[in-house]
Amino acid sequence: MNNLAQSPLVYGAPRLHYEDTINADPLSIRDAVVEIMGRLRQEFPAQSEGFIGTEIVLAEVLNNIAEHGYENSNLGDILISVLCTDDMISIESRDHGIPMPGLAPPETELEDTTVEIDDLPEGGFGWFFIRSLSSHMEYRRAPTQNIFCVQIPTNQEPAL
Repeated sequence: MNNLAQSPLVYGAPRLHYEDTINADPLSIRDAVVEIMGRLRQEFPAQSEGFIGTEIVLAEVLNNIAEHGYENSNLGDILISVLCTDDMISIESRDHGIPMPGLAPPETELEDTTVEIDDLPEGGFGWFFIRSLSSHMEYRRAPTQNIFCVQIPTNQEPAL
């Protein structure tokens, strides 16, 4: 399999490669995020406090697939591949859910958060976080499969 996540934009010696197929349900997603983050913290102990952005991106990507690609059915597989170098964490997901509208990730901006707490929107923050915390992202549909790759610098977390 030719994974996008195996070709990071910033090259360096691979230090960690993780790949698994998980079910698109909340518990499987949670378990995968915990497993991947544990391995990252073990491999990069000096940077473990800075991995919150990576955890947010990983959780948002997987939850978006379950919620939108598989329409909260808890049915369907997600192939998740993570490749880490000293400079970059590349996360690739593959699924057979419905394609992204317009065959592209949504262009979103941060919702207005100056409103009363009861008036805050329920969603709409996920793609803002993914875009803000990553240095590169790519989506394609080939032919019945969604392939999404996002890259996150390990040497510094981008500012929100």
